[in-house]
Parts: sequence; C-alpha cells; structure tokens
Amino acid sequence: MNMQRSLSFGAAGLFAAALLLTTTLPLDLQANYTFLGKVDSTEATPSRLILHCEGGSQVQITFLQPNLFRYTLRRAAYPESLLEYPLARLEWDPIPVEFTENDTRVMLKSNELALDIQKSPCRLTVRNRQGDVVSEDDPGMGVGWDGKEVRCWRTIAPDEKFFGLGEKTGPVNKRGREWVMWNDDYPGYDDRTDPLYESIPFFIGLRSGNAYGIFFNNSYRTTFNMGAGNRRYSSFAAEQGSLDYFFMYGPEISRVVETYTQLTGRSPMPPLWSLGYQQCRYSYYPASEVLRVAKTFREKHIPADVIYLDIHYMDDFRVFTFDPERFPNPRALMNELDSMGFKVVTIIDPGVKVDTTYRVAREGLEGDHFVRYPDGELYIGEVWPGPSYFPDFSREQTRKWWAGLLDEFLNIGVDGFWNDMNEPAVWGKAFPQEVIFYDGGKFSSQKKMHNLYGFLMCRSAAEGLNRLHSEERQFLLTRAGFAGIQRYSAVWTGDNIASEEHLELGIRMMLGMGLSGVPFVGMDVGGFMGTPSPELFARWMQVGALSPLFRNHTAFNTCAQEPWAFGEDVERISREAVEMRYRFLPYLYSLFYEASQTGAPLWRPLFWYDAEDEQVYDWDYQHEFFVGEKVLAAPMTREGQYVKKVYLPEGRWLDANTERVCEGRQAIYVDAPLDRLPLFLREGAIVPSREPMQFVDEKPLTKLILDVFPSTEPNTFQYYEDDGKSFDYRQGIYRITEFNCVHHDGELHFVKRRAHDRYNAPERELEIRFHAISKAPREVMLARQPLQSYGYDEQKRILIITIPDKGNVQSLIIR
Repeated sequence: MNMQRSLSFGAAGLFAAALLLTTTLPLDLQANYTFLGKVDSTEATPSRLILHCEGGSQVQITFLQPNLFRYTLRRAAYPESLLEYPLARLEWDPIPVEFTENDTRVMLKSNELALDIQKSPCRLTVRNRQGDVVSEDDPGMGVGWDGKEVRCWRTIAPDEKFFGLGEKTGPVNKRGREWVMWNDDYPGYDDRTDPLYESIPFFIGLRSGNAYGIFFNNSYRTTFNMGAGNRRYSSFAAEQGSLDYFFMYGPEISRVVETYTQLTGRSPMPPLWSLGYQQCRYSYYPASEVLRVAKTFREKHIPADVIYLDIHYMDDFRVFTFDPERFPNPRALMNELDSMGFKVVTIIDPGVKVDTTYRVAREGLEGDHFVRYPDGELYIGEVWPGPSYFPDFSREQTRKWWAGLLDEFLNIGVDGFWNDMNEPAVWGKAFPQEVIFYDGGKFSSQKKMHNLYGFLMCRSAAEGLNRLHSEERQFLLTRAGFAGIQRYSAVWTGDNIASEEHLELGIRMMLGMGLSGVPFVGMDVGGFMGTPSPELFARWMQVGALSPLFRNHTAFNTCAQEPWAFGEDVERISREAVEMRYRFLPYLYSLFYEASQTGAPLWRPLFWYDAEDEQVYDWDYQHEFFVGEKVLAAPMTREGQYVKKVYLPEGRWLDANTERVCEGRQAIYVDAPLDRLPLFLREGAIVPSREPMQFVDEKPLTKLILDVFPSTEPNTFQYYEDDGKSFDYRQGIYRITEFNCVHHDGELHFVKRRAHDRYNAPERELEIRFHAISKAPREVMLARQPLQSYGYDEQKRILIITIPDKGNVQSLIIR
C-alpha cells in the first residue's frame, strides 16, 4: 500500500513538473512553431479587413458573399502568389459588411455571419447571426508556421463531424483520422490507405446542426487532422505555400456544397451517351475481339453505349498511336462500332516514349513541351512505354499541342478519353520533386505542381476540345485530379478489388466525392483486381445501375467480366439492372442538370436532408444513399444475405418493389433476393422514366412515365431535356417541365407546366402512375373535362393515367 502511494505521488509530481514546464516555457519554443501574435493595426475597406500583426505578418479577410469569406495569411519572409487554378471565379462584387473595433476585438459582420476577431493574440471566431459558434481558432495556437510550413488549428466540438476531403477511404464521417493530400497511384488500396489518386482539400464541418465548409487553397502536400490523436483540435496544414482558405456557411450541407461549387466550378452537362452502360477491361484486343464483345451485347439484348480501349491498342505503348497488327484500320473499326450504337473511349497516359522516330516525342521536344530539371536537362521517367517524357500541362502552348493530338483521334472516330496514370505515376513512385513546371512564368517545382498534374491534363483536353469541337460535348474520365476537377472530367475511384469490402468502400468514397463537388463519379463495377463471385457481381451491377458513372472494368489476366460471364441467372439479373439504368435516364439526366446549376451530387448521404437525426450516421446505414431528393437506395453488399435492414429517415416511404408504405424514423427489414435492389420513394416523389433501349440514340422517347407517391404537401419535380449532344443548352435551348402534385381534401391535384420551353422534343405520351391510392377514383378530370380512360390496379393500389403530352399546361384532378 505504501509503495502504491509512493508511486502515485511520484506520477503526480512528474505531472506537476511537466505542467509547470509547459506554463513557463514560451509556447513557440515548445512546438517550434511561431503563432500569429497580436494585432497592431487594422485597415478596413469595402468587404475587406486587413489585420497588421506583430512581426510583420498580415491577415486579409474578404467577404465574397454574405456566407463566404476568404482568409489569407501573408508573411514577408515567404512571399507566394495565391493559387488560381482551382478557382472558377476570381472576381466578386463588393458586398456590404459592418465593421466595428474596440481595444480588444474587431468585429466584421455580413448579413449571415459575424466574425469576432480577438486582437491579442489574433484569433478568429465565426458565428452565425443567431450567435452560435460555427467554427473558431484554437485559442492557444490559432494560426502558425514553422519555416515554410503553415498550419491552422481550430477547436473541435464534441458533436462535430467532418465530411468530404475528396477521394478518401474510411467512413463517410472523416473525424478521428489524419488525411493527406498528395496524389498517389495505389492499386489494390484498402480501407486505411491514404492518400489516393485525387486531392481535394475541402471539407464540410457539422457543428450543433450548423454546416460550414473550408476550402484550403493550396496545392502543396497538405494534411488535415480531423481530431486524430487528440480531443482538442482539428487542423489543416501545408508543407509550403500560402495559408489561404475560403470559409463558407450553410447552415445546410446542401448550401455549403452549392457555395463551394460556385467557387471551384460545376460539372457541365455530359453527353447523354456517357450516362449509358460502359464496358471496359485491361485490355480488349485485337480489333476482332472488340467487335466480338460489342456484337455479343447486341445479340444478348444487354444495353450498352460505350466500349473502352486500354493500353494494348497502342503501338508499343506510344500514346496517340494504334498497334498496326492489332488495330490495322482504326477508322473502319470506329465506323463499325458506331453503326452498332457504340461510342469508343481510349485510354490516354501522359508519358511520351523517348523515341526520336516517334512523331509525338519529336514534336514535344521541338515545342519544348516536356518538363525539365532545374539545370535544364529533360526529365525522363519510367512508365508503360519505358523511358518517357512528361508534358508540362501548366504551359498554354503545351495544352494546345496536346489538345491537337486528341483532336486527331476524334477525327478518326474516337468519342472520349480516359486520362490515366496522371498523378503523375512513374515506376518507383518517385516523380522527382526538383522537376520544374512553367506555371505561368513562376517556374514552380513538383512540390507545388504534383497535385495539379492530372487536373491540368484534363483542363488541356476539355478546353482544347471544346475549342476545336465547339458544337459537341466531350466525355473525359480521369484517375487523378484536384479541387475543381468537376469542371473538366468525370472521375472514378481507381484500382479497386473484387470484394464485398470494396463494394461498400466504393459507395462511401463516391458519397465523399459528391460532397466534395464531384457529381460525375463511379467505381469499377465488379472490381478491377481479382474476380468477383457471380453473386457479388450481380449485386455490384445493381449498385452500378444507379451510379452517376456506370462502368464495368477489370485487370489484365483476370477472368472475363462481361455481364454474361457468370452464368444465365446472373446474366438475366445484370440485364435487368442495366435496363433499369436506361429506364432511369430521364431522372438521372435531370439530376445532372441540377448538379450543373447547384453543385448538388446525384448520390446524397442520408444526412444531406436529415442532418439532426443521429441514426443516419450509424455505420449500419453508411451504404444507403439518396439518388436525388426522394429516391432512397439500400443495396445489398454482402454475399449470402437476402434480408436487408434499412433505415428510413423522417417521412412516409413507399417500397418500390412491394408497394408497401412505411413510416420513417425507424429501421425495417425487407426481403432482398439476388434479383432485387431495395429501393424506396419518399412521400412526394415524382420520378420520370422511360422504356429501355439498347443505346441512348436507338429510338426517341415516345412515352414519358412518371411514378408519383402523392403527399399532402405540395411537391415539384423539374424534368430537364435537351439534345444530349451539343452546347446549345448554354444558349437556353432546352426544356424544363415542372410536374406538381398534392393530395388535399380528398382530391389529388396534378399539374404539368412548361417552365422553360426552347427545345422541341418529339411528340409523346405521359403515363402517370399514382402509387398508394387506396381505392379506384370516382372521377378523373383533365382540363376540367371528365377522363374516361384510366386504369386502377386494386392489388397494387396503383392508378395509371395516360394522356398526350401537349401544351404548356395540363392539369388533372382525381376524386
């Protein structure tokens, strides 16, 4: 007993000594950081506040919108120009802000936010206009630096959650881990792997019901500590570059994403064919094999729009070439595939083979298009072609040259491009950090430009092809990227594994990408590495059918992974999944339009609409997601399981498979045999669909189907149409049809209204399916005239009304 007391006293003594040491040593000496000190003077201009701090540091805070401000630390010893590549918008109109100052504090207020700045030391607290703390600097550290490294520490609330950060593994909530932004080629990653192919230094915080976002505008290697190893703070840091961040307030998560995509840009409307099913493998060759696969899709009546050519189409892996033996007549191949309704997407790697007989290499050398060491020597790295040069996509002339090479492929019939190996990846995984990029005349090293490489490669393609083919939308797919990549390309989650764990991980990663401003995202259906079981493949196809990007892909020397490769039952289930995809195209395309206008992802986590319901964060429900506003998917992700536990958020829900109606805020169990994807409609849903086709241009839409689950609250869906091909929609050549429905006082009111009508769609019928209708109606009125022809399924409780889709306004009243 005495010995225990002695040991306890000794530990307490050591703790007291450590505490005394902590309180007597200067804080900057303890951590080797210099922390932002007191404010010496202030300078206020419209929308902007400049804080001159001790030691010559300066903080500039600029309101860009009432819910958006920019915070920039400037240090005289380390001048650095601010990053512009990710920003879609550089100029903002001044907004009115209120500025007050006393001896201890400075206050800066917009219509939505109040910035409370403590003067000594300089620390920032962000409040909403109700006085709630939304986010705040850690009082002891706040902002600091150690040489070129910069860091911001912020307090972390017990209930605070973090989402986004781009392409990251782990749970959807990123709290409790440290995350690194440094694009990395990591095949066969797992749930703990970090970093991966994409770096998006943006996260959403949720604190006491208030959502906010921080975009750290820095392309150097950055680190986000979201409460890892401590309970005191979250932080974000960069090894070099400016401490320059944008802070945006919701309070809804949807508004944070909307504001972030105002800043970094939104996805343009994709070509409609790119929403179809896409078949890929490493690799289909020779040309006869490509045609065999395409013909088999048509013979088996499995819809498909795209077939890919991986690196074996090239002549000895020389980019922008075709192997003369495997593909002797590329133009004829493209024409034959086109006649079957197939588009062709070719892989494009940045590495250009070192070969003086190779035109692309010669042109690159003559045009000074390749990156170099600081002493001027050309950098040569090893990748698929062997020794290779790498284009400097930060140079405008290089981007134009590269786009011209892509244009040559378009002219022989290629339809889209798959940018791979663009982290940039080299054998040995060590692209030298000394290598210099032009960077607009700044001549920056790989330290700054690494994370931007894939982004700029996609920019080269998108901007160049849009200039050279201004009449037609292009499809680009990329493995690597940075914040703002959504302006240029779709993204997939890289080299995954054929396993249940990776099916689930892919769902979470796609949700994270959507929250990070990237709506056009997918994963390799079936898994890239290894071979899925027939059951796993069937489940993956069901998930893929709802994915923004629906692409089946597998590795070299793996088993066949086409939909017919797993037996007749799985072939049937796969066909049904793909047909469901094509039925849903009117709905999905409308969601892409919403994404182009607001940045909202197609896939939305449960907390997108129900952030204050703690059940939506439960691990059991991490793989449920909304597709749009009122469609909820709860896919099966485990083999041998045929009953699914589903959490339904608040509201009333219709099981789309059984027509059963359930109350929300509860978990239910539903049957999920292998051929069934659990799918639910929230009360008020209006979901457009169509009859399936073998490819998107096979036949026009002659019947638009609307599935309606009426609500006592008015609900609206905006159905979007355009030609699916051109950029005419940017000149207003499109149609938006609003469908409204409400169930009130025993009457069901349904109204169709053309909200925008400058696109001439083919004539068609409207087939409206009203679900959960308890009995046959006694009267149906169309434009105040009795409608005699309609159908009612008493067993399913579905009322079906078919009318011509004519005129700007049509109304139904059902009694």
